[in-house]
Amino acid sequence: MTMIRISYRSALLILLIILGSLLTLIVQRGTMPRRGLASRLTCWWHQRLLQALGIKVHIYGTAADSATLIIANHLSWLDIHLIGSRLPVRFLSKAEVKDWPVFGWLANRAGTLYIPRGTKSASANANRIMQQTLRDDQHVVLFPEGTTSDGNIKRFHGRLMQSAIDAQCLIQPVAIRYPDNKGNPVDAAVLYTGNTRFMESVKNVMAAKNLTAELHFLEPIDPQNMSPVELASYTEERITTLVREGRR
Repeated sequence: MTMIRISYRSALLILLIILGSLLTLIVQRGTMPRRGLASRLTCWWHQRLLQALGIKVHIYGTAADSATLIIANHLSWLDIHLIGSRLPVRFLSKAEVKDWPVFGWLANRAGTLYIPRGTKSASANANRIMQQTLRDDQHVVLFPEGTTSDGNIKRFHGRLMQSAIDAQCLIQPVAIRYPDNKGNPVDAAVLYTGNTRFMESVKNVMAAKNLTAELHFLEPIDPQNMSPVELASYTEERITTLVREGRR
């Protein structure tokens, strides 16, 4: 049964990737406005992908109704599709991705923000890019752990939260959970960390039964009277508490 499940889901994913490429070519222009046909189609595509993988999604809380810096914990490549299925957002990526064959082109058209690294001015440049995107009335997602975790949330880094302060927009913490049937907050099948390769992780997800994803939109924060360090500490505490306890 497992091989049948993997084969079936693989076929659906291939069809969705082809469809997504066509939609990207037709409607995407390198941005992600909060409203409009391109945004609706993008959210629809993410929804269909999660459905094709057999993932049941539960949404809690409400997304802020303005351009927002979304702060989320990071467990898997699925996080991008989970958030993207509910909101038209722009994600951050390392600069090398834009030069990848095919995938770089798709990422460019989908409005991916490329964050320069390895220089003294990297944080300032990244903040400037994010600030302008927020001022252009588009959501930005930041995973402040800087990498995926095994469910034990890593320390949040606050440097890039300065963008929300400068853009005078809200910050909204978002907690992501993939609970298993034993009550653990994260199902091992979704983890993408350590030495796990991407295709190995995809196969683990396709082979799994009854995966569940939870997306918790917590109360938005006005960051104007807080420093980036305070924002990092506050959002980390709120998200960690919810991931562990599974409730507000």
